[in-house]
Amino acid sequence: MDVVTPEVSLIEHPLYALPDEGKIVHPASTTTPLAELEGLLRKNFYKPDIQAIQIVLGAILAHRLNLGDPAWLFVVAPPGSGKTTMSIMGSCGLPDVIQLGDFSENTFLSGFFGHKQPGILEKLGPTQQEGQTYITTGNAVFLAKDFTTVLSMRRERRAAILSQLREIHDGQFKRDFGTGDSKIWKGRVTIVAAVTPVLDRFYSVFSTLGERFLQVRWHRPDSEEAGVWAIEQQGRESKLQEQMRDTVRKVFGAASKAAPLLTKSMHYRIASLAEIVAIGRTHVYRSSYGNRDIEYAPESEANTRISKGLAAVARGIAALRGKPEVTEEELQDSFRVGLDCLQDARRKVFLAVANGVNPSTLPGSKTTRVRELEELEELNLISKDETEGYALSDRINRLWKKADVK
Repeated sequence: MDVVTPEVSLIEHPLYALPDEGKIVHPASTTTPLAELEGLLRKNFYKPDIQAIQIVLGAILAHRLNLGDPAWLFVVAPPGSGKTTMSIMGSCGLPDVIQLGDFSENTFLSGFFGHKQPGILEKLGPTQQEGQTYITTGNAVFLAKDFTTVLSMRRERRAAILSQLREIHDGQFKRDFGTGDSKIWKGRVTIVAAVTPVLDRFYSVFSTLGERFLQVRWHRPDSEEAGVWAIEQQGRESKLQEQMRDTVRKVFGAASKAAPLLTKSMHYRIASLAEIVAIGRTHVYRSSYGNRDIEYAPESEANTRISKGLAAVARGIAALRGKPEVTEEELQDSFRVGLDCLQDARRKVFLAVANGVNPSTLPGSKTTRVRELEELEELNLISKDETEGYALSDRINRLWKKADVK
């Protein structure tokens, strides 16, 4: 079979330079490690989501800046979209980063103390024994290549792991064993985990954990051209991963070591969006039969964790770019994270209403769209106007304007 050589190299292909709509495009430069990373990504991957990658790195850097509660992040994207290669694997070479291969009840604190397979939290620092209690302290960033495996577990096993994660996020995790021994870990852990959009099917499950995770949604490549670029990588994967790790190390080496300032006005803007997100990601319970009528809408979570998480991400990205103060650019990056925390279908409907677009024009299932409108109305995020159209409710409209999402 004859091989057709393209007239234009992949790097020079016109699709290469097209930014995704609505994304902030950071101009390339040859003088900084961050620009070097962007160049490496654009050279080797089809239309990489630079903003999403910098958000992931910013969340990791926020851990190093010790900005209070850790900002946990789900990177939500379809399989094969490059989320792991571009955002997870490149960070694995950092000294305070540990890659998680899988999850089990013994992943974090194992029942085999002192043996070959201690729990991963037991490896973070020294362990002191007080009677039959073993106390370990330590900090780290955990990167999980595939959190979807947790979602596919049996309900009881999944619930046990999610319960452990809640305690770890809060800075202390304890396990008691039948031998009478107890293990306690104290410290600070940040988790960045890749997961597929199937996460949205487990919305009710994560109502108990969701407030501890922020999300950035990474969308699939929209062209067969992505497959051509993937073929071009064949045989170079290991070398490319090594280049990614080396460049990410340079990026973190050049990042600001002091936490960037966040102005008071930005505090209020972040808190305004966080309030919308806290209400908007509340799971609305429906009957499991018939027309699936709404049965119950619980009181929404407080916006405190979301506010602190978005502020930490904004400051982490600003430090990544070497800025002493968070600018509008980093603030809008954090706003993307906030809105991405909404279930995908609900986010699209909400943004349509917020931007004055008729939701009925959105692609996708009419049934899903109608149900999302019902649930947004039940949560008092939107309301019907005199013409039976939809608009943001008065309170949400005030918060939306105060946040000033671009």
